[in-house]
Amino acid sequence: GQELEGMSDVLKDVYGSNFGESMEDAAAGITAVYQATGLTDDALAQTTKAAYMLSDTFGFEVTESARAAKAMMTNFGVSGEEAMNLIANGAQNGLDYSGELIDSINEYSVQFAKLGFSADDMFNIFQQGADSGAWNLDKVGDAVKEFSIRSIDGSKTTTHAFEALGYNADEMMATFAAGGEGASDAFKLVLNDLMAMDDQVQRDAIGVELFGTQWEDLGTEAMSAMANMQDSAYATNDAISQIGEIKYDNLADAFEGIKRQAEVMLLPMASTIANAFVDIAPQVSALLEKLGPVIEQVTTDAMPFLSEFLGGI
Repeated sequence: GQELEGMSDVLKDVYGSNFGESMEDAAAGITAVYQATGLTDDALAQTTKAAYMLSDTFGFEVTESARAAKAMMTNFGVSGEEAMNLIANGAQNGLDYSGELIDSINEYSVQFAKLGFSADDMFNIFQQGADSGAWNLDKVGDAVKEFSIRSIDGSKTTTHAFEALGYNADEMMATFAAGGEGASDAFKLVLNDLMAMDDQVQRDAIGVELFGTQWEDLGTEAMSAMANMQDSAYATNDAISQIGEIKYDNLADAFEGIKRQAEVMLLPMASTIANAFVDIAPQVSALLEKLGPVIEQVTTDAMPFLSEFLGGI
């Protein structure tokens, strides 16, 4: 029906724009992105193209990047294109250094969102942690996850940690439970107050109470960098468009694009011809059934002559 017609238009757009190894591969990519994100029409086409660019440039599987995009769409309210652009910027900035960028997005988006962070905030924190010596990206995400759990659990250790920093523990836990901008501001406040402590032994003890062993695993330099994370847009350039302009701007791809555009334009004619053959298939089948005995008899009669002829050769 109408939905299938819309998918057909998306296929023409994606394949005709030089994405996918073949029309079948482009269709499979569209299906993967649709199943992961639920997008349709132009949004589906643009997000699928972006997924192919990430695959061709950074080696991310179309299915995996689509799932990561969906995680950000669900938890941060960004569009599929915005999500793909954040992934592209992150990869360009070296965030996949431990091969965990896609997995970290999938696993920790919900934890960052619980603390009131945006998609840009998550990538900024990832970047600060990575640039400050975190030996893998998973540790950065896990630190935020541990804090998001401990900050509202009402345990003695959490209460002690907040009180040791001079806060009202109940009010602080209520702030984090509420989420939103108040929670993200409180997160930065807690980290900054921790890093400002003169007694490093006490600071590390409180850090472990709030962040678990990730505090020790990441080290004070990475935690300090995360505390100084700025509220700014992470994807400062349209990385997806730049990749498209650079990666596909060559003679071979230009000719391939022309070929594919011709294929797309000829699809209606091919469909008409195919449908015509389908329509006459029963008559052709019936005719072959009638001609079968005749063909078989002719073949039988010709066999002696053919054998003699081949023997003579």
